[in-house]
Amino acid sequence: MTSALFSSSWYRVTDLKPRLRNQARLVRHTYRGQRWHVMQDLASGRVMRFNPAAYQVLALMDGVRTLDDIWRQACLILGDQAPTQDEVLSLLAQLHQANVLLTDKQPDLEEISERGDRLRKAKLWQYLANPLSVKLPLFDPDPMMNALMRWIPAVLWPWILAVWGLIILGGVALAAVHWTDLTHDLTSRVFTSDNLLIMALVYPIVKAFHEFGHAVAIKAVGGRCREVGLMFLVFIPVPYVDATQTVMLPNKWHRVLIGGAGMLAELGLGAMALWLWTQASGGVTQAVLHQIVILAGVTTVVFNANPLLRFDGYYMLSDALEIPNLGQRANQYVAYLAKKHLFRVEARPPLHLTPREPAWLTFYAVGSVIYRTIVTLSIIVLIAGKFFIFGVLLALWSGYGLLIKPLVNYVKFVRHDGSLEGARQRVVTITAAVLLAVGAFISLVPVANWTMAEGIIWMPEESRVRVPSTCFGAKVLAKPGQLVQAGQPLLSCAEPALSAQVEQAQAAVREQEARLALAETTERVSLQIARAELNYQLQRLADLEQRQNNLVVRSSHAGRFDMNAPADFAGSYHERGAVVAYVLDPSRYTLLTVVPQDRVDLVRQHTERVEMRSVERLWHVLQASIVREVPAASAELPSMALALQGGGKIGLNPDASSHQDAPQALEPLFQFEMRFSGDVVPSHLGGRVHVRFAHEPEPLGAQWYRSLRQQFMKHFSV
Repeated sequence: MTSALFSSSWYRVTDLKPRLRNQARLVRHTYRGQRWHVMQDLASGRVMRFNPAAYQVLALMDGVRTLDDIWRQACLILGDQAPTQDEVLSLLAQLHQANVLLTDKQPDLEEISERGDRLRKAKLWQYLANPLSVKLPLFDPDPMMNALMRWIPAVLWPWILAVWGLIILGGVALAAVHWTDLTHDLTSRVFTSDNLLIMALVYPIVKAFHEFGHAVAIKAVGGRCREVGLMFLVFIPVPYVDATQTVMLPNKWHRVLIGGAGMLAELGLGAMALWLWTQASGGVTQAVLHQIVILAGVTTVVFNANPLLRFDGYYMLSDALEIPNLGQRANQYVAYLAKKHLFRVEARPPLHLTPREPAWLTFYAVGSVIYRTIVTLSIIVLIAGKFFIFGVLLALWSGYGLLIKPLVNYVKFVRHDGSLEGARQRVVTITAAVLLAVGAFISLVPVANWTMAEGIIWMPEESRVRVPSTCFGAKVLAKPGQLVQAGQPLLSCAEPALSAQVEQAQAAVREQEARLALAETTERVSLQIARAELNYQLQRLADLEQRQNNLVVRSSHAGRFDMNAPADFAGSYHERGAVVAYVLDPSRYTLLTVVPQDRVDLVRQHTERVEMRSVERLWHVLQASIVREVPAASAELPSMALALQGGGKIGLNPDASSHQDAPQALEPLFQFEMRFSGDVVPSHLGGRVHVRFAHEPEPLGAQWYRSLRQQFMKHFSV
């Protein structure tokens, strides 16, 4: 007993003769070594759980004994474990609200009608409160599943499950073998208009197979499936089956199997689609099979198997841990912690907590809120970017569920919770202080601010050896791979017409010198013209001789001479400025990185330092400084190593022309060139590097406002 044995309100109900309705079904479960009794109302599907003391009271409710007789007999049977009168009253109220209690008193028809209206409104509000998941019941599949069970003997089900598991394992092995083909150019093969249409048509079929797996598993272990319908998940119709009655199954592994049956069915479908995909020769059939493989794999791993969302993984975790109503109990336990440690009021912990349950409950309460918020916001951004009106409505709807509704519930809790009696003013003061402290921290306290990007180790412009003019290759004067010095000849080119032009210019100079000598003996006007003409011819000759001297290409700095296919240089034709070789010096290496448009102003104006880590040696920090910026945004990537296909994080534009020289990113990017400033410089040209631009510290509120404003401008083009 946790409170006074007697109740001042007991006299009101002492003569009642209660009993349970016939629709109430009771079964015994064992959770973490403790015996419990689970009751389900077959009419509404509502489930309640009772400990042995409560069950003893329920067992004595036969419609003949009065409530006072029931309580006294329970005290004789249970001794010190007997419930108090207040606890019996609480149990009675719980049964009454669940509509499973009958008494010998005349029922209040008006109260019953009001209760029915409340239940209908609550069910409707349950659908409307979650804009991302609205359910529409259709029909009862139990007769159809009974017919299926008559065709398949129960002895075959373990063998069917084993064979299905082998199909899934075969699909996993096949996916590993064809992983490159499956994921190559994934963006253009999934997120194009044609493939998105195929995905929209295939997705309900895949999910119907998923739900069929649940229904089959329910019948295989002896349960009943009474409802099939459509769930509009982000406005996409998806089939579902109601598996709430499986909570009555006493074997927890049967419940876990039912929770995972949908994922097993989906993975098996994906494995068979993958095998057919490897046999298909292309076209629409192969595209449809590829979408089935992607949907069966991604949605199973990211959504259904994730216990932080109220999908299959949640119920499997709840059953495996033997913590029924995991989400509700987690919220109750966190509320208890807040009462005890934050508000400093007397609070009773949730009943029958085992030593390991508090850690699980705390983790789930915090983790599920964070994960659901991230998923909801991501879906809002996705929808709003495509459909402005729907995006705004969805944002307002979800904002109510994420912010307004919890705040309203908290206000009701502070005003009406009985455990806060006499301490409400302190609770309000603590709440206001916490909110002010959090608000002050978010808006006033500067915290670290940075921009992460990826870059590629590259060479400066002077490392490229270019031909000075249009010419034919003549000879390679330096051996590729050798170290050369500044000014050392590397290549020689030939331009046959240039030699004739030089001889012609020399002859013209001699001619003008003779005319100048003749003009000195004649009139002054002819002398000035002859001198001007001579100067022109001398300048022309100097230019031609300079071009002739430039036909011997020299190194601009010391380094290692590198040239592809040097044997092909002699006799080949080269346009002016063409790159024919390189002189590589690691001390001169630079880094090219790309920054998205929404972060470029921070990088330009508020960067305090730049830190880099190469993907090969993440434990070594490389210091660098910005030396050059391309002033305009461009979709061209400096290297495929920065793209998703090359191991980077930047998606390529699937609609870009294949004839373009450089890969095209989905969004315009700004390029920065940086020079290494520390003692340690990378020696591997073309390697990928993680770049961190450290900015001036800034409050979180300012950072969030900037990000929100930029996302709003980006997606809504305002």
